[in-house]
Amino acid sequence: MSANTRSSSNIVAVENVRKTFGDKQALVDVTFHITRGQICGLLGPNGAGKTTLFRLLMGIMKATSGRLAVDGLDAFDDRVELKRRIGFLPDEPVFYSYLSASETLQLSAAMHGLDVETTMTEIQPLTDRLRLTSEIDNFADEYSRGMKKKLGLLLALLHHPKLLILDEPTNGLDVESTHLFYDLLQDVARQGTTVLFSSHLLDQVARLCSYVVVIDRGAVVAAGALADLQAAHGAKSLEDLFLDLTHRPVT
Repeated sequence: MSANTRSSSNIVAVENVRKTFGDKQALVDVTFHITRGQICGLLGPNGAGKTTLFRLLMGIMKATSGRLAVDGLDAFDDRVELKRRIGFLPDEPVFYSYLSASETLQLSAAMHGLDVETTMTEIQPLTDRLRLTSEIDNFADEYSRGMKKKLGLLLALLHHPKLLILDEPTNGLDVESTHLFYDLLQDVARQGTTVLFSSHLLDQVARLCSYVVVIDRGAVVAAGALADLQAAHGAKSLEDLFLDLTHRPVT
């Protein structure tokens, strides 16, 4: 492992990761690092490999080769321990049809080994902030898509994770809720939680992230401080940079 991988400042270290599904290469020699407390945007066209990378980081799948580490732990070999350190919000959260939102939160707290009553008290200000309090006793499966996203975020933050992974977190949210989500992410990062999220809303990524990773066809085409990447490519905006990096001819 490189010295950079071992650095205590890195919460995420991805080293020469390759993932194949039969004859298809989903990820090709992917390498990047994310420092603690950073908000990092993972960008790429549809099918670029973003969701596959998320699944590898959470230990849902094993890389074909290479190494992924989160908080110094191997993402696959130490996947049970990592579940205590990672919060995840999928693009389409799914909940048990027979549990209310409150019961879903209580179940999650119990599964994390937390005191349920204390946890529910601690999460109440965030529940209020996300405007879910009046709906908290309704069946979660009957929530609107936007409300499911909010409940999913509560679940992802319930156990105070060191790394928060969000897959298209604002899909299905109205403008007001989108701004609420991003304000919350900034607060979470200021409190020390690292945030890694994918989004097609490049203006929001530019507002939130100082660091971005761009992947295309399973490979990293750029990773670094946003200002440095824009300067290196002569791009006036993140959108210009993204189009320059991903609209390459197939070789």
